[in-house]
Amino acid sequence: MASTEEELDRVLAQALMDDPLFARWFLDQTRFAGLDARCVEVRADNPWSRVTLTMPVGLDGASTEVVRDAETDVLAIYVTADERRLALHVENKLAGGAFTPHQPESYRARLQQWQGRARLGMYVDATSVLIAPRAFYEANRVAADVFEAYVPHEVLAEHVPAFRSGM
Repeated sequence: MASTEEELDRVLAQALMDDPLFARWFLDQTRFAGLDARCVEVRADNPWSRVTLTMPVGLDGASTEVVRDAETDVLAIYVTADERRLALHVENKLAGGAFTPHQPESYRARLQQWQGRARLGMYVDATSVLIAPRAFYEANRVAADVFEAYVPHEVLAEHVPAFRSGM
């Protein structure tokens, strides 16, 4: 049974590629729910890039730019019936895990900055997905809510039993 975040990333990637029904179900947990699309490519090798974030400072509306290296745990590319390419940027956390500084916000930046890049699936639209045990989500609610979708490990485990170990 998988027990590390990296092992679970690989298990999720394999399930998305091997099981079209699961891949469809997973897509339906996002804002792309209901689209006729199939998973055609998945990377669990932590693709990364340098991203620039605009972060608020203070209460006066001022902001500052933060540049950081950031990675996506699992990048899943789907193709719709009309050949549009969509991406799911998945962040996986274990029960005892923690977000690094600005990690949730960097996902939002990557959704846009990675669009159209050949090595990253040439997608035209993307969404971010947090997968984590409910306890992690509740303990990190404010940061977790930056992600556009959340799928608990407890629910994933119903489809991919290896996720029982991450809880």
